[in-house]
Amino acid sequence: MFRVVCVLLLLWPVLLTGCGGSDSDVQIGVPSDVSTPPPISLDEWNQMTDINQKYDVDTLERLRASDPELESENAWNQFMKEVVMPKMKEEQPRPPQQ
Repeated sequence: MFRVVCVLLLLWPVLLTGCGGSDSDVQIGVPSDVSTPPPISLDEWNQMTDINQKYDVDTLERLRASDPELESENAWNQFMKEVVMPKMKEEQPRPPQQ
């Protein structure tokens, strides 16, 4: 009997809070309306100065979304090889010479 009372005392706060009894608009399992950033053009991408942001996966996906020709995987890989990688090598900070 003592164990039952202890378990009930431990579960009492859980029972009081319930599940989904609040007036909050947040619902678990329901996607929220998160706006996706707009695509960026190649010129806008070239003008970016923050290297970490410029070569971030999300930024590159926004760049890809701006050009319908880059939808195919082959075209995207070629673009990465011919445009993005050379630009990255050019902008990559050089280690100090010893």
